[in-house]
Amino acid sequence: MIRKITVFILTWWLSRPRRTSPAGTPVPGRLLYVAANCLPYHLSGYTTRTDAVVRAMRDSGIDIQVVTRPGYPWDRSDRRADSSQNVTIVDDMEYRHFHFPPNYLPVVAYAFVAARPIIAHARREKIAVIHAASNHVNALPALLAARKLGIPFHYELRGIWEITRISRMPEFEGSEAYLQGLALEGLVARNADTLFVISEQLGRYAQQHWGVPAERIRLLPNCVDPERIFPAEQELTEANTIAYAGSLMSYEGLDTLIDAVHILVKNNTPVHVDIIGDGEVKASLEAQTQQLGLSAHIRFHGKLPPETTRALLGGCSLVCIPRKPFKVCEIVPPIKLVEALAMAKPVIVPDLPVFRDELGNNPAGWLFKAGDPVDLARIITIALGNPEQLKTLSARARQYAQTQRRWQDFIVKPAATLASLSQTEIQQ
Repeated sequence: MIRKITVFILTWWLSRPRRTSPAGTPVPGRLLYVAANCLPYHLSGYTTRTDAVVRAMRDSGIDIQVVTRPGYPWDRSDRRADSSQNVTIVDDMEYRHFHFPPNYLPVVAYAFVAARPIIAHARREKIAVIHAASNHVNALPALLAARKLGIPFHYELRGIWEITRISRMPEFEGSEAYLQGLALEGLVARNADTLFVISEQLGRYAQQHWGVPAERIRLLPNCVDPERIFPAEQELTEANTIAYAGSLMSYEGLDTLIDAVHILVKNNTPVHVDIIGDGEVKASLEAQTQQLGLSAHIRFHGKLPPETTRALLGGCSLVCIPRKPFKVCEIVPPIKLVEALAMAKPVIVPDLPVFRDELGNNPAGWLFKAGDPVDLARIITIALGNPEQLKTLSARARQYAQTQRRWQDFIVKPAATLASLSQTEIQQ
């Protein structure tokens, strides 16, 4: 019942006639980017992508300002740092924060209250477009603010957190919270003037499940700035080494990699694995490694500073991202994949649709049967057994990142006002 009421209230409010001209006089093209979280308070693929996207937008000539979800970072107990300031500077990028309201309210109440500081900021700064990133908790206040102001709203759909959650908690599927989350994601996606998606698969999901017209969808995949990520020096590469850097979650499939290493060791195949990162399955992975007698072959480094992580990755022969065949892994690619390619590292990834698309027709690496340690061991044997091919694929990986996954090739400069939209879009 609560889910239906929540969706009804928001649907009714958003179905009202929208302004045909913005309130006030926006500066043409000035964009407000709303992120759910940011560096240095959280270090993840999400915050890494956020920092890269907003820098790419700025460098492409977009007049951009960045704010975080109202209440953040103070309402997150898992933050890595505290702040007493309303502004955070990450290198030369400015993130602004709003103390109120903290995200302790029901989602619909939070959305309407949290829209107020965004509206006030947008009016004061003469914002022409509001662009919000996943998920709906972050995006709903931004959407309501854009509608109140009469300016376009863009939604950057990076994944569907409810689908991610069921990969770790199968019992969550079908629950009220699960259904409400999907309904609200669909509501935001349908009401976006432009829906940016992280993969083609995610775009098709939005069309099939939420009825988002294909013409409103644009691809904004994980990319890199080749000037900020440098290729590793080949002469420093250590033979027979594999690395993984990222969150240690069940869907990442690191238990599959450990089982594959066990097979290789029993076959007297030399191999060493560096696992960088932390997460909810770290203890179980360490226990699995010890039980299989692989402590001399697999090293757990925990969370490391970015520069230390890059140094470790730079010294490995290849990068393995052994994700399991969960729905989330079929539609959402990890940013660590393109970052590895930009470092000129060949990759081993599962044969899931999104990975096939990400690597293109001439992949800089190998695909294995997702979730199958025997097949992964076979592929590792092939990969490490051919040093010359590794060198060839290293060059191909860097070239692919430079030519097919540059932010500047996917960043779209925003229209200034609703006047730039077609009359059909305004009526919708």
